Amino acid sequence: MKNNKKFYIADPGKGLVTYTEKEFKNHWISTQSKGEEKGIAMFIQPTPAFHELSGETTNRKRSFNFLFGYIKQYRRYFGQIILGALVGCVLQLIFPFLTQAIVDIGITHQNLGIIYLILLGQLILTISRTSVDFIRRWILLHISMRINISLVSDFFIKLLKLPMSFF
Repeated sequence: MKNNKKFYIADPGKGLVTYTEKEFKNHWISTQSKGEEKGIAMFIQPTPAFHELSGETTNRKRSFNFLFGYIKQYRRYFGQIILGALVGCVLQLIFPFLTQAIVDIGITHQNLGIIYLILLGQLILTISRTSVDFIRRWILLHISMRINISLVSDFFIKLLKLPMSFF
């Protein structure tokens, strides 16, 4: 209660509500005792320990640390994704050297067999890189789908545990 006779109430069903003195008396459940209205009110003030906990909780909410519990189950798949990315990079890195070999060896010496062989190598590398990329993306899709399902199901579990008065 402040000096201007306004009451600030934290109602779990309505949230933070401000009442004038008249509105507060209308909503107040009281009993008559010796001509006076009496009732029970809870005045809650945070202790220093609350502020310490509040700071930790605030930092935790702003970070994504809670996701590590979901991701931790799929560590080996992330290793496969990284390995696939490295193999894809190496395969992509080989292409300029093959193109240079076509120009330096095949065209300079006018050797059509070498040109066909290098082009076949480029085709095989393209198919290999596409396959590695497909497998890597499929694994990533598999992981993300499972993590999303876990997140949504945990959200619904927490939501269903809330009392009806919360809604």
